[in-house]
Amino acid sequence: MRWLNRLGRIGLILSVLLLTGCLQYDLDIQFDSQTHGQFVQQIHWRGGEVANNPAWSEWVDVLRKRASSVDGSTHFLDDQTLEVVVPFNNGAELEAKFNQFFNGAKSAAPLTLPGGEPVVAHLSLRQGNWFGVISNHADLRFDLTAVPDLAETGVPLLQSQQLLTGRVTVTAPWVRSPTGDLSTTRTWNLVPGELNGLAADFWVPSPIGMGAAAIALLVLIGYALKYWLSTG
Repeated sequence: MRWLNRLGRIGLILSVLLLTGCLQYDLDIQFDSQTHGQFVQQIHWRGGEVANNPAWSEWVDVLRKRASSVDGSTHFLDDQTLEVVVPFNNGAELEAKFNQFFNGAKSAAPLTLPGGEPVVAHLSLRQGNWFGVISNHADLRFDLTAVPDLAETGVPLLQSQQLLTGRVTVTAPWVRSPTGDLSTTRTWNLVPGELNGLAADFWVPSPIGMGAAAIALLVLIGYALKYWLSTG
């Protein structure tokens, strides 16, 4: 009986692969400064055209509506790749728009793959001001436990495929690596069938903080000149 259940599950996975294909999902959270950034999602279908395929229109329409609800936009880079761009003006807006896009407003259903597998994602962001530089600590969670890991089926045909593969990248002026070095990006691979937890520390310039520091410096220089002139 157990082998029949396993055979049925493998058959279901094969049917999903044939009907919906495999997805390559890449997310890049781009934080340029205190007042500007965007998160960019590229969804690439391997194995067939999507832009002109009526069978995919409903799912693409869901993505468009979710993007529009957070002031984002969607467009096809080619017949197999859809790009979703959502801008934000600060850290609080990034957190709110990211979580609304994936989880929906209030009691709306979370985002699902074309085969119906839910993808639950959440972002939390802590920020601090360091004299003209904003420090950020981001915690991201991608719950892909509903997406089967085909490598575990033991079937060679399935092991060479995955329903979902992808990566998450954080792009900022200064991003800390696991070794403590600073660069402009850090990337994680998404693993299907698991709860993917990611954490990133990065820093962005703060025009407001820099302006306040410049004003404070000018005031100090003014006081110093006034003191020097009065005692000279």
